[in-house]
Amino acid sequence: MINFTHLHLHTCYSLGSGTIRIESLVNTAKKNKMQSLAITDHLNIFGAIKFYNKCIDAKIKPIIGCEIPIIYKDNQLIGNVVLLCMNINGYYNLNKILSSIHTSRSSILGANIKLLDDYKSDLICLSGGRNGICGVNSLTKTLSDTEEIIKDISQLFINRFYIEFDNTERENEDIYIKKSLSYASKLDLPIVASNDVLFISDSDYEANEVKVAINQKTKLDDRINQSDYSPNQYFKSEQEMASLFSDYPESLENISEIVKMCNFKLPDFKYHLPNFSNPSDKDNKTYFNDLCVDGLNNYLSASSLDKKIYQNRLSREIEVIQSMGFASYFLIVQEFILWAKNNDVPVGPGRGSGAGSLVAFVLGITNIDPIKYNLLFERFLNPERISMPDFDIDFCMNKRQKVIDHIISKYGQDKVSQIITYSTLSARAVIRDVGRVLDFSYGFVDYIAKLVPFSLGIKIEEALKASKELAKEYKTKDDVKTIIDLAKKIEGLPRGVGTHAAGIVISPSSITDFMPVYSLEDKDELITQFDKDDIESIGLVKFDILGLTTLTIIDEAVKLISKHNHNFDLSKVPLDDINVFSLLQKKMTTGIFQLESLGMKKYMAQLKPDKFEDIVALVALYRPGPLGTNMVDDFIANKHGQNIKYEHPLLKNILSETNGLILYQEQVMEIARSLGQYTLGDADLLRRAMGKKKLKEMENHRSRFTSGCKGNNISENISKSIFDKMEKFAGYGFNKSHSVAYAMLSYQTAYLKAYYPTEFFSAALSSDMDNTNKIINLLTACKQMKVKVNLADINQSNYKFLPVKDGHINYGLGAIKGVGESAAYHIEDIRISKGKYIDIEDFCSKINLTTVNSGAIEALISSGCFDSISTKTRTQNLQDIQTYISQGHKKQIDKAAGQNELFSEPLKIISKDEPIFTNNVYEPTNNELVRERKVLGCYLSSHPMNIYKKEISEMKLKSLIEINNSIVNTPKLKFNSIISGVIIDTRSQKISKNKFITIYKVDDSSQQINISFFEDKYIKYKDTLKEDRILFFSGEVYIDEYDSQLTMRAEKLYTLTEAREKYSKHLSIVLSSEIISKEKIHNIKNIIDKYDSGNTKVVLSYKTRDFIAPINSDKEIYVKITDNLISDIKSIAGDDSVSIKYQ
Repeated sequence: MINFTHLHLHTCYSLGSGTIRIESLVNTAKKNKMQSLAITDHLNIFGAIKFYNKCIDAKIKPIIGCEIPIIYKDNQLIGNVVLLCMNINGYYNLNKILSSIHTSRSSILGANIKLLDDYKSDLICLSGGRNGICGVNSLTKTLSDTEEIIKDISQLFINRFYIEFDNTERENEDIYIKKSLSYASKLDLPIVASNDVLFISDSDYEANEVKVAINQKTKLDDRINQSDYSPNQYFKSEQEMASLFSDYPESLENISEIVKMCNFKLPDFKYHLPNFSNPSDKDNKTYFNDLCVDGLNNYLSASSLDKKIYQNRLSREIEVIQSMGFASYFLIVQEFILWAKNNDVPVGPGRGSGAGSLVAFVLGITNIDPIKYNLLFERFLNPERISMPDFDIDFCMNKRQKVIDHIISKYGQDKVSQIITYSTLSARAVIRDVGRVLDFSYGFVDYIAKLVPFSLGIKIEEALKASKELAKEYKTKDDVKTIIDLAKKIEGLPRGVGTHAAGIVISPSSITDFMPVYSLEDKDELITQFDKDDIESIGLVKFDILGLTTLTIIDEAVKLISKHNHNFDLSKVPLDDINVFSLLQKKMTTGIFQLESLGMKKYMAQLKPDKFEDIVALVALYRPGPLGTNMVDDFIANKHGQNIKYEHPLLKNILSETNGLILYQEQVMEIARSLGQYTLGDADLLRRAMGKKKLKEMENHRSRFTSGCKGNNISENISKSIFDKMEKFAGYGFNKSHSVAYAMLSYQTAYLKAYYPTEFFSAALSSDMDNTNKIINLLTACKQMKVKVNLADINQSNYKFLPVKDGHINYGLGAIKGVGESAAYHIEDIRISKGKYIDIEDFCSKINLTTVNSGAIEALISSGCFDSISTKTRTQNLQDIQTYISQGHKKQIDKAAGQNELFSEPLKIISKDEPIFTNNVYEPTNNELVRERKVLGCYLSSHPMNIYKKEISEMKLKSLIEINNSIVNTPKLKFNSIISGVIIDTRSQKISKNKFITIYKVDDSSQQINISFFEDKYIKYKDTLKEDRILFFSGEVYIDEYDSQLTMRAEKLYTLTEAREKYSKHLSIVLSSEIISKEKIHNIKNIIDKYDSGNTKVVLSYKTRDFIAPINSDKEIYVKITDNLISDIKSIAGDDSVSIKYQ
């Protein structure tokens, strides 16, 4: 009996193909009673640690390997080989090979002969099968060339090189097998059988094809004739392989020999902390202890707090940290945070459970006093639960890289790396992807995908149970079943790789001593090949260096405030300010951290927060878990008078701050301690077991909790009831430490908005200049706060938005599309060094015309930047751009040549009859407004809708801001409505092979909305759907669940004329006795006759100084109301003569 296993096997971590999940692989091997198992993914070992641990748990021998492309003479790829690790040294060498490949920055990734030679020891090499150096070259090169390749590589791996061949019935397989066996015989090389495994069962072949199609962005039908993969590449049993290779028994026997040679074992676990050198002559433990004590003394010296409580807590935390060996970890974090603060890099108040540590607070790692907010250290670091502490630290988004660069500089480039992360196929996404590659229509697939409940991390199986409609479609429609069944097979598989949003790893020696690195195709950066969990499992330390835009906004706002209020200190503002809570209660939370979504505004209106703890609670509540229950509603109801019943008096002190609900994980721990007589360390284990739903542990804890409660004279019935509630809410419980830290940022941004709105909005607008939607939302919020945002002005505006006197903000040049950062700063610098610009010609004579090119100047003109210094209209200035540039350039040349222009004829392009605008007031035409909107993303100086606002209001139609408020103030999340506005942007989204959905961004001057037209509606209305034209859209309005933005699916479309006909009662024409003559009445009749194709009744009246009387007509008159009709009548009868009367 041979010790059989598959030596060439791709898991789902071979991103281009392969659907094998590691857990499924190990379970299948165990079921088949295999004693060993190998993985050989292409150019990576992403899954190695997970695979190793699963195999060890299953008592299966793990073999770590990798499929490596080979680069031969003339830099040509000549096929793959498979390298297998014989031991830990072989593993280290494989790390070096992979890291060298990915750090080469070459467009061709692979190993050359020298690289293999450098790191060949303790590695076994297989020739790679059909896609290997035998298979590929047998079909493309001469016999002698292929033989030379095999000879060169086999000589590197003496007695460790095997000719690998598979039998999967793929194209030309018989040719390559025959030649492979010939080379083996001629060169006296052993052979080994493989199956190039990609999936567990042959029934998974189609799922693999779907994954390949998704990866290659093709349709499944386009792959009908592909020859890359075969249904036979499944995880065959030993018996199947024995039958398949019965003519070559030695190829199977050699598998056993290889398995015997492979004895890879990871070193015993230990933490590999970076080497930290403190600036004193003390050892790290003493230095750490002294820093903590000094930090606490400094804090207590300026307060009247109970010193004993703080000193006892600090001593306990220090003892735990020292006993667990983590003092240097705290010192490493404290060092780069202190560096950041000393180098003008804003740092957040804290994040995650680390805010529960007093040590972290006194060291300056966090800004949250944990005792003040009843935060628990054991939630962060628990001697009963040995794990590395994990600080998540927020830094200013713009300066985060400075911190990373400092860490690299301090510890060394080879010891620091960012961490890999995987994008996976989630339930909705995988349904859409599968539907697309199967070529179903977008509308159909979108309908199915949206039947999956919108819940974070929900699986398709869970969705089928939770959604009756989805289950019905699945059972009754074959197409739905096909999509769902295939989607289930690839759901959750890695789709691609990226960089972890925050994580970096610092190792004590080179990263590649522990794992290989990987290069991202679209970025010039290297990342680890192990994810954060695997990095921690091998003992390396991860640090989360997050970028948070809010910190950038706060920092910028405080700097602006400090220019006129030198004593301002945001950290010392009171946390019970009535004006701050008034702002929140009024739902004016746009721009406020964590509180600005429509959903959050909705709950803000209902809760009416009046204390800091309310914000803490809302941050914890506004998550998918609690929102899927009635927790938020119960919390609000309890706050506003609903009678709260506590099952035991001891619960009141613990739950009163959350209105009787178990909201925080720390509350679960406190209940366990106060009622169940747990230590806080054990209470943390209970909290963890509940959160992860570990049933066996839960039963043990239930018994222990009941017993502990008995010691507090709490009856068994009550203790069991309390435990049930803890168990229920623990799954939704949130980390209070994190909630307090983020609520602090929410409060601080709210305070800035309430008291320093111009500085706050200037900072907020400047932080998102590339995000048009964000700019528009903030501009709307400015209107609410009566903050006037001025048009950009070439002599007043800087790169960023800037607060000026009287509650005004000058628009930032950097937010004008087409200008760019370097041009904006250059304009600002030249203005400072050479003085204000007199006119556009003067502007062109001062600036560098390469830095500020004609496109940038055109954008500046269109935005209104030159309105205050120009004697021409924007349209005229656009026409004269080249003249301005030529004259400016000539002046620059003359100045450089030293010519004196004193007696030269001045160059002028301004004629005497052109208008001169005074008081900086400029009224743009509609075409100029369109250009303004295109460069600013919105209308700012005026809006096409302005002249129609009163009329639309009389139609009883709501503005977008009113609709927005309606959704916020009512429980209804969807309703039908009619929206008026102008189209400012259009984009198409492919929904099937030749079909698209068209999405229009519509602006009504109060807000913007995305309105989608499916193909049938688009075809019907496409000739009417024109940008910057006033239109009326009818359809279902709702909040998009992905981005919390107002959205409509259109059903009908009306022009302004059609809307007038739909809503008007009649057209009133009043003829004044003072100006009316027979001739004018005749002319009015001719005008009415010209527009008589409509359905709106005309009511004529005659007006004197004393009365208004109707004019009777022989027959009723009807017209089609257009702007031209109204304009024509006004030109004869006066501006006040005509009006549309609505219902």
